[in-house]
Formats: sequence, C-alpha cells, structure tokens
Amino acid sequence: MGACAAPVARRPLFGKSRLSVRLAGNVKSSGSAEIIVAFGRRNGLSCSAFCCDPVWRGGGLPKSKKAPSRIKSPVIAAKVDARRSSARSTSGGKSFHEKLGSLDWTELELFLDVVEAGSLRSGAVRTGHAVGTIRRRLQRIEDKLGEIIARREPAGLQLSPVGEKLLRIAREMRLSRQSSQSGEEPAEARERIRIAVTEGLGTYWLMPRLVEFQRANPGLDVDLHCDMRRSDVAGGESDIAVQLEPPADGTAIVRTIGCLHLMLFAAESYLQSAGVPTSVDEWPNHRLVWQEADQVATHLLPFFIGTSDAAGLIGIRTNSSSAHFRAIATGGGIGILPTYARAISRRVRPLDLPVRLRREILCVVNPARTSSPGVQLALTWLGSCFAGDIYPWFRDEFVHPKDFEREISMRSVMGLFEGFIDGMDTEDDD
Repeated sequence: MGACAAPVARRPLFGKSRLSVRLAGNVKSSGSAEIIVAFGRRNGLSCSAFCCDPVWRGGGLPKSKKAPSRIKSPVIAAKVDARRSSARSTSGGKSFHEKLGSLDWTELELFLDVVEAGSLRSGAVRTGHAVGTIRRRLQRIEDKLGEIIARREPAGLQLSPVGEKLLRIAREMRLSRQSSQSGEEPAEARERIRIAVTEGLGTYWLMPRLVEFQRANPGLDVDLHCDMRRSDVAGGESDIAVQLEPPADGTAIVRTIGCLHLMLFAAESYLQSAGVPTSVDEWPNHRLVWQEADQVATHLLPFFIGTSDAAGLIGIRTNSSSAHFRAIATGGGIGILPTYARAISRRVRPLDLPVRLRREILCVVNPARTSSPGVQLALTWLGSCFAGDIYPWFRDEFVHPKDFEREISMRSVMGLFEGFIDGMDTEDDD
C-alpha cells in the first residue's frame, strides 16, 4: 500500500496534543493519490498493524506553525497523558451525572452551539464569542467533567464518547426548556424560528421570499441556516428543515412539499465555444462540472457521465451549490442543475439529453415545536414556496423549462429574482 512516513502532530483542541500517521502511496482506485489515517484508541487501530513503530522516537516532524515546538519527545507526551490522568482524578469517584451537576445551562448551550456550528471558528460566528473565549470555556467543561469531550480535526470538531453523551443531554435539555417556555412567553415576545435548508434551495429560492415573509410577520425572528448537512431536527438543532433525504431520527414529523427535477445545463458562452452535445458519448469532448456534498446523489455520477470511470471527464468539482451554479453559469462546463435554475438566471440553458433526476423535497418538523404559532406560520409559508400550481418546476411530474417560460415572465415571479444573481442579466438567449 505504501511506506509509512514519520508521525505528524495534529493541532489539539484545548491544548492537548495527539499524534497521527500519514500513509502515502499509489492507490489504484481512481480519484485518490494519498490516504491519511489517524490511529488511536478511538478507532481501534494500531500503528504496528501497518508496519509502523508504535512509539514515536522523534525526527521527521515537519517544521510548521501547526506543529507545536513543545511536542519533541515521548517524555513530554507522557507528561501530557499524566496531566489528563490528573484532571480525571480530581473529580474523585463521582459518577458522570454527579459531575454533570456542576455545569450550568449557559455552558451546555455554548457547547451545543459550537458543536452544531461544526468548528470553533463557525461557533464564534454563531455565538458572538472570540475563538479563544470558546476554547477556554470548553476547557472549563472538560475540567469539571474530568474527561475529554472533543478534538479538533481538519474536518471540524470530532466528539469523544463523553462528548457525544453530553451532546445528547444538552439537546434534551434544550427541548425541555422549549416545551416549558412555549406557553409562558408573553404574547408580545418575539419568537425565533430556526429553519435549516439545503444550500441551493435556501440561497437561490427561499431567501428572496423570506424577506417578504419576515416583513409580513415582524414579530418573528427567522434564522435560515443553509447547509448541505442534514439537520438533527428531532434533537432540537432546528425547528423545521427542508431537505432531500429523510431524517436519521424517526421521531420527527416528515411530509413531502414538492419535487426537485434536475437536468443538464450549460452556459450559452460555453456552448458557443465547445458545441452543443447530442449524446453523453460526447463527454470526452466537453468539460463537466460536478458537486460532491451531503444530500447530493453522488452515487449517480456514473449515470451522469455514462461510465464508472470518471478519470479525465470532470473538469471542476465543488462541495458548494452556489459555486456549482456559478461554475456552470460562467462557462465552466456542463453540469446538473434543478430546472428552476432557468427561473433565476437566463445565463444557463437546459440541454435535451436523457439525463434527468427527480428528488422529493421533504419538510421535517420538530414534534416539540408543532404547537408554536410561529412554526405554523413558517410551515404555511414553506408550503406556498413549493406549490406546484404556482411554480411548475416543483410539480410531481417533470415540466421542461421551455414549457414554463410564460410563468417566469410573470412579474409576480420575476420580481423575486430581479438583480438577485449578482449582475446576471435576464436577456433572452434563444
């Protein structure tokens, strides 16, 4: 598989160090050139299983600001472990729930907000606290519990088993607080409604309409969180979620509010230079654009390109719906977009090739929030946003963009998007 290099120091979350091992070599499967595997007790793997010395003997550590100079020998590593053991011992023989009693709701709420944001930096934006402040307050939680609750990884925060347990408890407490406060708030209090939605639908479809909805309901504070990751609605992460895949937790209320139809699009500028394809067999002569993210049917890539071997066919890959749309609209290549893309920009042109997808748009509701007047208003509004009788691109059956051109030209629809797509003109390209 490849030779093992020296262990690489990973940046700790709250001043605690950790080691991982980088394996590099030729990988026969397409799309990969390097594999990074982090070893430790958490995943049950051992360095020796891959012919690596399980004891770090120094040397080979890259000189980088991300590699703290204090990690220089096994002696210091041993001291770190000793400090961890000491922190655990200070809590005595208390049970986890006894130690949990030393935490107040403000600490748990901060932990919850940071974990749901995904990283310390995103948590700082969400909570309004500095990253250093968040790090110190999370360190205080670890000190009180005598346990490690999370580690900082390149992909974001990775919770330990204790951290996962603490997250479940924090979410249960938040649900309990929401339930107890729902009937006690004064009528004039502003209600906060948290709506999670996939990035494309949130940015390009709901946000232009949300301005009008909030103006009509000034007593509501609407938090629209656009992310491809599925929200844990039943766990209290949001009140409502608009997503393309069913929730992992079966206790949430789910209903279908529309359908998303997807087909191939390209910019007129690209088609003028590369030509209009008449078959997927012509893909080697074109540049393709592909999105890889949660809730995107990535496993259907062979269906899109007509082969399981994507080598040399994908010119641009991105995890962002906005970047994916921009890449296609500015002439980056051919890609799959929802048919309503034609409603928000005339820069993209649908291609009549036999590549079409249909995804149900699901509305997921937190059962603890169904009685909220604000949630009920938001649900009614969402239903109107995806009404097929008004917007034909959300009907159950596929409607070709050329057949709803008349609908787009209606001022009631076009008024939502005029000037919204940064300088993109609405000039007809036919």
